[in-house]
Amino acid sequence: MPEALDVNCPCCGALLKVDPETGSVVWADKKKAPAKNFDELVSRVASQKDALEDKFARSVAQTRNQKDILEKKFEEAKKRAAADPTGRPPNPFDNE
Repeated sequence: MPEALDVNCPCCGALLKVDPETGSVVWADKKKAPAKNFDELVSRVASQKDALEDKFARSVAQTRNQKDILEKKFEEAKKRAAADPTGRPPNPFDNE
């Protein structure tokens, strides 16, 4: 059985071990990213925190609106059921 080939990735510079028979990557040694500036990391965390707070606020507002919408739909369905007490709800299997 031939030994795995060592290939350097031109994009990320990782060392790849490739099986010559199948052509598949058997092992990948990825290069570690260089150390980043602490101030840059802190500013990124702060911006992510702001984005998460914004998403959470939108989610809360959407949940509140969803409750109102569902209540209105339920009230409309009750009105229609009261207007036609003999009517049956549609059977989903009737359309087959």
